[in-house]
Amino acid sequence: MPSNRHSADQPGETSLSPTRSSRSRLILRLRLVIAFGLMAVVIGLVVSNRDKLINVNWKLIPLAWLLMLLSTVVKSFRWGLLVHQSAMDLSFRRLLGTYLVGAFFSTILPTSVGGDAVRAVDTAAKTGRVADSTSSVLIERGIGLLSIFGMASAFAYTLEVGVVPHAFIMAVYAAFVGGLVGLIMLRQGWFIEPIALLMTRLRLHGLLAMARSLQAALSEQLLRPPILLLMFLLSLIANALTMGATYLVLVAVRDTIPLAAFVPMIALTTVAEMLPISIAALGVKESAYIFFLGLAGVSSGEASVIAIIMRVLTWALALVGGVVFLARTVSSRSEDPRRRASHSPAERVPALADESDLEQEQPVRLPTAD
Repeated sequence: MPSNRHSADQPGETSLSPTRSSRSRLILRLRLVIAFGLMAVVIGLVVSNRDKLINVNWKLIPLAWLLMLLSTVVKSFRWGLLVHQSAMDLSFRRLLGTYLVGAFFSTILPTSVGGDAVRAVDTAAKTGRVADSTSSVLIERGIGLLSIFGMASAFAYTLEVGVVPHAFIMAVYAAFVGGLVGLIMLRQGWFIEPIALLMTRLRLHGLLAMARSLQAALSEQLLRPPILLLMFLLSLIANALTMGATYLVLVAVRDTIPLAAFVPMIALTTVAEMLPISIAALGVKESAYIFFLGLAGVSSGEASVIAIIMRVLTWALALVGGVVFLARTVSSRSEDPRRRASHSPAERVPALADESDLEQEQPVRLPTAD
């Protein structure tokens, strides 16, 4: 009888797998359609306004890319504050390389936040501390976004009435206040008990243990206001550099616009590109530039040229991360044979008898060289 029940259940299990697989393929195809559809519209605007592209002041573009790279350096230092606070022994060189690798994967994964997951996994593989690694990435990203909306709120307050629709200004304010409330909730751990209750009812005890471990790490890393304040200040610097790069591209394409109108629009563009409806925000980010910069008085043709140039600069920065990732991969593969050869068979056999040693000899296969 048990064997009959197993055979009866088996078809149901196999039938679910194709359904999930086909659903995943459908979602991927929809994202591809959205990405290429939106990009086709943007490229069409660039082609119809190719005089704007021809007349770009190209001398400003390399400077814009350098500002983006410098912004990444500042963000890496910001992340390092939490990493070192948690006593995770990682050099700044390692953190900067991992940040660049994350930027690389953000360009090829379905969402622009995929690079954050790569950073968390890579750091956990290097340190063996999953909760602290994940928490540091989440807080670093959250404070970065909070600083963007803080800057946008300050500039939006100086806007003349009617320059930008009131609804968008209120959205900036709401995002800033919501971010502050979210950090307080994470610090106090108010959200964990409702989640724990739900997971207990669903018997997800393994996930509950992981959630509690992550909450403990979040609370601990959020307990030091001086560190958080310094991270916020560094975020303002990093955001100023990134927005400065975008503004340089805008100046290379057309006449200047008021910063008070420019900064809130770029903040909203940053949020729009995080929507997981495309591949690496392809087309979504460009459309956001056209829409939001249009509210600040930039024509669609000019905004499309700005968006395309910013996309190329983003790819150029991601390419640096790809080179770092390739170098780490090659270095890791070249070191593995030397590590195995450095131990004699007599040294290796006793190590296999100890389970704790066995666990340490089988880390996640990620590049570990600086």
